[in-house]
Amino acid sequence: MGASWSRLTGAGPQGGAPAPPTRPDLETLRKEELALEAAAIPPEDVPSCLHLFDKWLSCYALGSQFRHAYRYGTAADCGNYSNDFKFCLTMRKLEPQFRRDAYLQHRADERAHARRGFRSSEAVWEMRRDPLLDPVLVDPEGAEDSILSVLLPKGLALVDNDTKLTTK
Repeated sequence: MGASWSRLTGAGPQGGAPAPPTRPDLETLRKEELALEAAAIPPEDVPSCLHLFDKWLSCYALGSQFRHAYRYGTAADCGNYSNDFKFCLTMRKLEPQFRRDAYLQHRADERAHARRGFRSSEAVWEMRRDPLLDPVLVDPEGAEDSILSVLLPKGLALVDNDTKLTTK
């Protein structure tokens, strides 16, 4: 246990090992989640209150409760579906754009709190904030042994991101 360190005593790592990454604060997580939710949910895909009510009721259905009991050993907690439905009822009178903004903010808050929680994977892994750019995939012409040259048959080349192939 020479290279281990105790979080309870506040002692830092021994032997020059790097300290674990610090977790971002809640406001940073909210901003990241808001950007992710806005990119993932198109304006026309904001669920209606009827859809959220259906999801809430289907959580209590016998099949889904049995499946959850089989997988996890307990009955499913449908409180999150209930909260989503109640939140939808509070924003019924809003204009569509304001409704979408409120829905995205609500989802971002929920996910930021979940990421900040004890059972989050970010207790172990740090979320990548910069995109990973592999030079072999970015410039397939620059490398002879690129992944694209292995995947594509001889005489074919990738023209654009729509995976249109042309002959060389």
